[in-house]
Amino acid sequence: MHAATPLARRTTAHVALVVAVALVACACDREQDAGTTLRVMNWATDLELTTEQRIADRFAARNPHVRVIVESITTNYGEKLVTAIASGVPPDVFLLDVPDIPAFVERGLVLDLTPYVERVSYDTAGTFPEVLAVFLRGNQLYAFPKGFTPLVVYYNQRLFTELGVPLPPDTGWTQQEFLETARAVTRDTDGDGRTDIYAVNFPRQLYEWMPWVWSAGGDILNPEGTRTLGFLDSEATVQAFEFLTSLVTQHRVAPPIQFLRMGDPMRVGRFYIGKQAMLISGHWHMPRVLSYAERGQLEIGVAAIPHRAGVDPQTVIYTSGWAVPANVRHKRLAVELAAFLAGEEAQRIRAAARLEIPSLEAVAREVAARDTSGVEQAFLRQVPYGRTPWGATVMDFHEIEELSFDIMDRHLLHGDSLSTVASEIARRIDQVIAR
Repeated sequence: MHAATPLARRTTAHVALVVAVALVACACDREQDAGTTLRVMNWATDLELTTEQRIADRFAARNPHVRVIVESITTNYGEKLVTAIASGVPPDVFLLDVPDIPAFVERGLVLDLTPYVERVSYDTAGTFPEVLAVFLRGNQLYAFPKGFTPLVVYYNQRLFTELGVPLPPDTGWTQQEFLETARAVTRDTDGDGRTDIYAVNFPRQLYEWMPWVWSAGGDILNPEGTRTLGFLDSEATVQAFEFLTSLVTQHRVAPPIQFLRMGDPMRVGRFYIGKQAMLISGHWHMPRVLSYAERGQLEIGVAAIPHRAGVDPQTVIYTSGWAVPANVRHKRLAVELAAFLAGEEAQRIRAAARLEIPSLEAVAREVAARDTSGVEQAFLRQVPYGRTPWGATVMDFHEIEELSFDIMDRHLLHGDSLSTVASEIARRIDQVIAR
């Protein structure tokens, strides 16, 4: 899971370009460990890279003849990774992100870790099942989860209190309850006829609005992930689109600039300066949230994604995991390293940064118990409602994401019927799926 966005690395198009290259050097289970150098590839920022190297050094300390080098690829990550694997010089362990899972699994580029779980003592039973499920295909496990987040609604408790608006409930809320709250916090504070405080950022990207669709009883694909027509344009899904767009067009509780394709540079910053009461996001925003809270500028709460009355609330699980290339040379050591990077010690070290929730439940609950704000516990309350994102199971899902932009944009910009546009887009997506 990337700190900036869980959909930042889309690589399936690159996979398609290189899958014709034969995988070489079938790995063997036994190798000489003396003087072995293992390479770990991820997309870490400078601070994260330092942490990951520190964790890797602990593995090396337990294996005196092993050296571990952590490499961060911040641009064209997927392309470089796939090229390395296909050319026969793969990293020993790499960080696998949600959008990349279908391509790596279906092209046979990643090792099934199931036969090694017991030997490396990886605690599958202690891992949140909603997170482990993202990397499972039947009984086959293709990565040891690193960390994760459900999508939630952050809210500024201080702003709610100053405006005299009740805080969102801990037990979940309906769309109508959310709307009533959004109207109450949206204010023209200086009487000039212009809104000074908005309720929420408009969820214009699929990764943001997908749980709203699920929580309205809709979906964008059939259960098999092979067809969108009849799902993307279903009554329940279109109702979710209507509700979301009404936040801009009818209720005006979200800034209208946010639905434009070029985006809104203040869609997050507005929340931090007290000009927006709520923010739809994930745990990756916690470090910045905490920095503002420590300066006394924010008091944060976390609420669930609103659901349609009569429909169970749902959210989405975004995660990443440590995987091993199928053609890795040092297979035994690589699997042990992957398990260590996903283990308790590593997750406790990473937890200090607060970028993600540890995937091991015991570690996550330790973090929540130390958090006096209650925010971490609020995040954990959403986990049972978490679903695997479609990008983890559908090949070339980035194309579906790109096409989906038009659904609400065409309604907001040109007044097109949402049901008509959804049906049109569904047909176009089905053509992509059928390729």
